[in-house]
Amino acid sequence: MKQLGYTWLISHYKLKTRPLLHSSFIGTRQAIRECADGTLEEHYVSRYDPGDDPLDHIVFALKYDALDLDIIAKIFQKISPEKVAEFVSRTPTGKFAKQIGFWFEMLTGQEVPLQGKLIGNYTPLLDPQRYVVASEPVRNPRWRILNNAIGDRRFMPIIRRTKAIRSIEETDWEGLISETISPFSDAVLNRALSYLYFKETKSSFAIEREALGTNRTEKFVTLLHRAGTENKPLSEGSLTELQNDIMDERYQESGYRTIQNYVGETTVNFREIIHLIGSPPGFLRDIMEGLEGYFTASAEVHPILRAAAISFPFVFIHPFEDGNGRIHRYIIHDVMARGGIGGKGLVIPVSAEILADMRAYDACLEQFSKPLLSVAEYDLNTKSEMTVENPAMIEGLYRYPDVTQQVEYLAKMIELAIQESLPNEFRFLENLDQARQTIREIVDMPDRKRESLLMRLHRNKGRLASKRRESEFKELTDEEIQKIEQAFQEAFED
Repeated sequence: MKQLGYTWLISHYKLKTRPLLHSSFIGTRQAIRECADGTLEEHYVSRYDPGDDPLDHIVFALKYDALDLDIIAKIFQKISPEKVAEFVSRTPTGKFAKQIGFWFEMLTGQEVPLQGKLIGNYTPLLDPQRYVVASEPVRNPRWRILNNAIGDRRFMPIIRRTKAIRSIEETDWEGLISETISPFSDAVLNRALSYLYFKETKSSFAIEREALGTNRTEKFVTLLHRAGTENKPLSEGSLTELQNDIMDERYQESGYRTIQNYVGETTVNFREIIHLIGSPPGFLRDIMEGLEGYFTASAEVHPILRAAAISFPFVFIHPFEDGNGRIHRYIIHDVMARGGIGGKGLVIPVSAEILADMRAYDACLEQFSKPLLSVAEYDLNTKSEMTVENPAMIEGLYRYPDVTQQVEYLAKMIELAIQESLPNEFRFLENLDQARQTIREIVDMPDRKRESLLMRLHRNKGRLASKRRESEFKELTDEEIQKIEQAFQEAFED
């Protein structure tokens, strides 16, 4: 079968790149099938064949394949500005010719030697029906393009407007939160919301298998309370300060790393299994400046989309030696708080939901890391220091990630947190208040002792263990203990 679009371009130029979301071929009839990994393979009849001009195959890819700026940037490195100018001159009013010319200049920094001015209507750079775009595009008179892309050549994540993405944008998230908390009293809410900050802190550190002392817990809780208030949260200074706040002082950093890092695990005979390679340091700072620019440019993007499009690339880039995962999850809260989802005393326990299903979280991260590892060539020396041998080949994977799956994953975690975790926490406190009041009526014991009794009952599913009764509550009669156990079980019967 003859290949089309990106499939043809990858084969023609012998490129190493991430697996395609959509592969195209000439077949005997029009057909499409979904592969086991979720990618699509589509067959087209012969009239779709663009021939053997690489730029015509880019046009085909822009029409029918998912946008992949990494591949397009790699192809443009092999095509001269004069070739692009000649291609544009064939259809000077065509929207794909204009788009290709614009992308070429933006991605390569080279100027196309146009023969005269282009004419015709302005055309959007990205189809707003297929991609999340800027609400106010910038006119580019040279190419007669409405630049509605968010970001620039330094960093531009792509979000495909799938059915799930549209649903995220259409959901009234603030309404969901209001509906969840409205049945509960202010007293219950105030206690629960205070606890949730500690729960989110503990969960975020547990994901990294990090132990927490009192000082580090209080620092991170303080950070979560101030999420959404920092003026320039994605600047190197602010992120470095954040890294210093969450790390042991011995491992605090003074700025972005200047050496290659990676995430791995040591197995038998000290063999390293690599899970993620951070951005090579040669272009790390440029990408991070692009990420900061995207934060500013994406202000009107839906907060969940925006949170995922910033926080996940951050952890893929891995700009610090340590602390990246916790900063990544802090960024989620920061961006959502700015968009009105959480903040102002309410933290959505996203990390707790992540911790509850680490396989799903790992799969979300691997959607980026596995394709990266299939392209990267690297060497580890005897000191476990890494050298990436083909940084230019993987550069575009960091600059132009497709974060659609990460957005969908984050939205699912937020929805679970709002509709299940939050009401469960609130109901637990209500039930505990009921049990506390009933026990107080049975035996008027000191507060400290009653709270210890409630904890023991909770841990033992409403029963007071015999050894606890003998060591801590021997003054209680059998009848009192029976009534207390019954009161606790009735309070938590739901």
